[in-house]
Amino acid sequence: VESTLRKHKFDYKFLKASGIHIEHIYDTMLAECVLHAGYESFGYGLKDLADRYLNVDLDKTTRGDFYKLTSQPFTDKQIEYAALDVAYLHQIKELQEIKAKKYDLEYCINLENQVVKAFADIEYNGISFDVKAWLDNAKSYEAKQNVIENELDDIVINDSILSKIYKPKYVQTNMFDLPSRKCNINYSSPSQILKIFKELGYIVESTDDRTLSKHLHLHEFFQKLHAYREVSKIVSTYGQAFCEYINPHTMKIHTDFWQVKSTGRVSSGSKDMNAPNMQNLPQDNKFRNCFVASPGYSWISIDYSAQELRLMADGSKEPGFINVLNAGEDLHCYAGSMMFKRTITKSDKELRNKAKTINFGKPYGMGPNKLADTLSISIEEAESLFKMYGESFPKLNSWLSRQGKFAKDNMYSLTFAPCKRRRWYPDMQKARQLRATVQEGDKDVWKEIMIIEGQTERNGMNHPIQGTGADITKEALVGIREQVLAYNKKYNREVARMLCTVHDQIDVEVIDEIAGEFAEVMKNVMIISGNKYVQDVNMEVDVTITKVWTK
Repeated sequence: VESTLRKHKFDYKFLKASGIHIEHIYDTMLAECVLHAGYESFGYGLKDLADRYLNVDLDKTTRGDFYKLTSQPFTDKQIEYAALDVAYLHQIKELQEIKAKKYDLEYCINLENQVVKAFADIEYNGISFDVKAWLDNAKSYEAKQNVIENELDDIVINDSILSKIYKPKYVQTNMFDLPSRKCNINYSSPSQILKIFKELGYIVESTDDRTLSKHLHLHEFFQKLHAYREVSKIVSTYGQAFCEYINPHTMKIHTDFWQVKSTGRVSSGSKDMNAPNMQNLPQDNKFRNCFVASPGYSWISIDYSAQELRLMADGSKEPGFINVLNAGEDLHCYAGSMMFKRTITKSDKELRNKAKTINFGKPYGMGPNKLADTLSISIEEAESLFKMYGESFPKLNSWLSRQGKFAKDNMYSLTFAPCKRRRWYPDMQKARQLRATVQEGDKDVWKEIMIIEGQTERNGMNHPIQGTGADITKEALVGIREQVLAYNKKYNREVARMLCTVHDQIDVEVIDEIAGEFAEVMKNVMIISGNKYVQDVNMEVDVTITKVWTK
């Protein structure tokens, strides 16, 4: 699916590079993704659609011949292939529109066909990149990784149990003044870490991050290993090899988007297109600051303030949440105050963090077990916190429960109007069939049913919030692109370019002289786009104007 859409965007960008600008788009594959969001391993390409809607078997074998073009004229077979590639599009579109009307998805499909141009423009423009600063960061984290490895070695050789098994090796200095390793342990090896778990008396089946988080408070080795993994992820993903993403022709970084995930959100990055994931950069601003505005331009970054919390408040009509958000007060302090029956301020970090964790985790279906893991507390305390939260915010609790139940009962969930994006849960059909035939003592089947139903309920709570957030950002992307085109036309040159989007954030670069003016235009577009989807909560944004990308 993703490679097919990337081909369509390639066509758009190829034509744009030749001075041909396309504005009126209907993409049958995008429409099909909207119509069947939630279906996995489902065919969305033209061959699949021709078969599904028209019972036509399109032969795509000739496609590979176009990669070997010479100056010779097209063959009859190639011409016939090209003709068939467009022969059925209008028929498919008409049949899709019937289905879109049935499920009230016309608005959503139109939005996706509009915003694909914004994503393609971002990919085409790319982002200027400070290579030296990036490499300095990478080397700094490599050194930090080496230091933590040695700290882990020290823990091992000084531990009364581990020191009997892992003897320190002969230490030799090196010409780079880096600490030399004292143990022959590969801390990235699951099998070796599993052995250390066992030697310390903790029998586990996995040493993944979730298991590790449960053991952090039990031994200093686990705490230091957690730090090592955090740094190692940065080194492996955002180290010196990241510079291979630099396009040799533009000398910029160009990402690649997949715009219709099952929730409606967008993902970034593609190995096939040598495009990095720009949505998961390290929290350390030193990395983001390596992405810079072009000379003479300013970087404008605007993101929605507490977007998902505002949507959760508006959907549930929880009065306290609405009042606090509209007043610009701290929602986590308010939630903590309600839960613990006393005034909580930002200085009450531990209690505020407990309320904050539930605030953000609740719409994702977080339960006591996950909360206990996240906060490193007992299950009993986590259950108590959830009870306090539910009693403090009954409307919110009830609304989320209803969303989950609706998804389970109807096998789909919806985002807010006007988009009303639909996510299907086809696995629920299997769960229903299993329920109809399962025997009382068949524990494995009951477990499978519970897993499917539980996941559906969690997704049903989350999708209306997360999906609506995606819809809002896409609305804003469409509106901001229109402003970019209008300003470029007004000044008869490229004074503004779209650079990136990360979930609820949109980034552009604009010539210095009009940066403040354009930022105000962007701000208004984003607030208006957000307010289309809410009734009682005011959507707000945070604006940053700099010369580099800043978190």
